[in-house]
Amino acid sequence: MIGRGIGEAQSAAMEDGSREARRRIGSKPFRRTGRLALIAILSASLLLGAALPAAAAADAPIAKAAKGRIGASKADIAYAADPAVATARPAAAVAEPDAVPVLEAATFEEIAELIYGVMKDGYGERATVLYRGSTESLDQKLQQVFKAVGAKDDDLRFVLKKMTWNWTSTAYSATIDYRMSYWETSEQTEAVNEEARKAVQSPAIARKKEGREQTLAIYEWVMDRFRYDRTLEEHSAYAGLYGKNGTVCQGYALMLHRLLQAAGYESRIVYGKSKGDLHLWNMVRLDGVWQHLDATLDDPGAGKSKLAYFLRSDAAMAADHSWDRSAYPAAGR
Repeated sequence: MIGRGIGEAQSAAMEDGSREARRRIGSKPFRRTGRLALIAILSASLLLGAALPAAAAADAPIAKAAKGRIGASKADIAYAADPAVATARPAAAVAEPDAVPVLEAATFEEIAELIYGVMKDGYGERATVLYRGSTESLDQKLQQVFKAVGAKDDDLRFVLKKMTWNWTSTAYSATIDYRMSYWETSEQTEAVNEEARKAVQSPAIARKKEGREQTLAIYEWVMDRFRYDRTLEEHSAYAGLYGKNGTVCQGYALMLHRLLQAAGYESRIVYGKSKGDLHLWNMVRLDGVWQHLDATLDDPGAGKSKLAYFLRSDAAMAADHSWDRSAYPAAGR
């Protein structure tokens, strides 16, 4: 006898911008759903064991169909190892230009690597993964795959708007369909990156002494050009540069991250809270020391004194910010 099931799971889904406006969270709007819903309906029917794969027939697998949904910016993404992809390989090419890539994986680490590759390649929006291996606790492991993808790249993590996945599985295999959407198109991101390259090559930045002085010029470049989006609809660096309403802290942090990287500095985007509300800001490494920067709250339009959050240590930043310190380098001054 073999079981068949249909399920649905949702965990920490990020609300769309229009719904986020219900609550202004510091310099960035988010609302945690804080729930996991799982509904399973099981039915059984008699099948001939000989019709099943050998391993499946031995253990009478339960076939499942499920879907998960999680928002990138809202998810509590943990860092994960990035093992080499040993056996993952694309399936045979499909002639249709709009065909969904079909990929194969034998581990969940490989799934994360494959989905990261799809996203990195022009913000791919769909992929199907054929997984061969144990599917025990599959829903939890796929959420960990999402976190592992985000841990690979701060920029991609926060330009991602939403990722959804659906799967069908037996005890020893699963077909997983992924869909992704983004706050920017790949063309918009390239436009922002080109603007960042031009900015760091301009005399106003390039002629500054490397380190604190040049970082300050970059910091002020962002605050001079960005304004906070009071509609709470826009989350991208592109909207901050070219949109009529500006952007929220996510866009500030993405822009500063890209500028610092274009200038040759190591940079991180920090996901945490400011005064108890969800928020994003940056870290930069200068002379071997990591320090915090919060351009959103230092923007004159935010009503704060200028440079209150420029190059701050963990201790100084902790006065009104909080974050998972195990996920980020320690900052001194």
